[in-house]
Amino acid sequence: MKRFLTAILSLALLTGSLTACGSTQQTEPASNTGSTEENAAQTAENTADDYVLKIGYGGGLCEAPLHIAVEKGYFDKVGLKYELERVDAAETASAVGSGKIDAGFGLLGKFLQPIDNGLPMRVTAGIHTGCTKVLVPGDSDVHSVADLKGKKIGVPGLGAAPAIIVKRSLAKEGIDISAENSEVEFSVFSMSDLPSALANGAVDVVAMSDPQGSVAEAEYGLRCIIDTAKDDDYKDEYCCISFVTDDIKTNHPEVAKIFTKAIMEASLWVQANPDETAKIQVEKNWVSGDAEFNASVLKQYNYKPSLQGGLEALKISAPALKDIGLIKETTDIDEFINTTFYELEGLTDEEIFEDSGVTAEELEASAKAKSDSASVLSTQKLEELEDCCAEDEPENKEEHEEKDCCKHKQEEKKDCCEEE
Repeated sequence: MKRFLTAILSLALLTGSLTACGSTQQTEPASNTGSTEENAAQTAENTADDYVLKIGYGGGLCEAPLHIAVEKGYFDKVGLKYELERVDAAETASAVGSGKIDAGFGLLGKFLQPIDNGLPMRVTAGIHTGCTKVLVPGDSDVHSVADLKGKKIGVPGLGAAPAIIVKRSLAKEGIDISAENSEVEFSVFSMSDLPSALANGAVDVVAMSDPQGSVAEAEYGLRCIIDTAKDDDYKDEYCCISFVTDDIKTNHPEVAKIFTKAIMEASLWVQANPDETAKIQVEKNWVSGDAEFNASVLKQYNYKPSLQGGLEALKISAPALKDIGLIKETTDIDEFINTTFYELEGLTDEEIFEDSGVTAEELEASAKAKSDSASVLSTQKLEELEDCCAEDEPENKEEHEEKDCCKHKQEEKKDCCEEE
């Protein structure tokens, strides 16, 4: 029980470091309403549009490409004028609809139904892959998706990305998920409460976003039956994308282009430099927490941005969501894909890689350093929490005060990919 409580607290702490794919932020990073004269001279040929782009962000760890685009000058390099708007991850769609923000980045799966219902959002690129694991106890009789028939499935939200992955997998297996005749039962819990729901038997299986899923898997000996970072059905499919609004596409196409280019170049830099990225995020007050720990979390993501990858993700996700009833039956999927994806004229993945300043050698070295990082991050953090959050009753006031520190740590933080 002590081990269980300790690990649950580590998941709560992760919930604080992460929101796209947010943590509380100590100060508001400064917006840039114009590039320096030097940058402007370098980029005058790229854009003559003086529009100030309103970029939404949630202050979460996995938004690292946006943070790095600001701090390492990728937005300045392309001549983008911008201001930052703080928006909770769950409110991104409404912020787009109200005109509060013009651009941003987030989980593709949760945007498609709102887009089908009229949300004026256009996908411009895929940013990273992975994100979701579906887990069962080590001694569970569930060994495949087919075995989920008749089971209770814990999810962070019925429209959240993990739930969508489960529904897609169930539908492919021929298991009914319709409201009238569903052969499974979905139960909603917060991301940090899903492992406890699994442990106490409230559910038989949980669908979780990474890195929380990887932590739970490592600490409790859970078995993974779906891993979108590795399974053939999902491993090459982008979970997080960059986007702009219809207004930006129509009236400021060059702004849309340079925004996407900067985010993609910054994403490559994050992939090659996760440790320095985490240090910058903490030092510049984008996120709170320990930089070393945050870096081990960042290493759970695969930042390999691609314009074509964003389109291919749409081609896979949109038909799948129509099949499971999240996109209207009357929607023409080909038209939906063509309308939703915004092809940026004159921009290529090859150009972005060349202009990013990141070398193939740096990416290769970074990939090697990412191996088994889920185990590292869970073990490290849980050892730190062991003294503070032990289950035993305190023998004295000092011990009681030590336990209270964990509650404080949890209250400080929120999540990156959690959608409740």
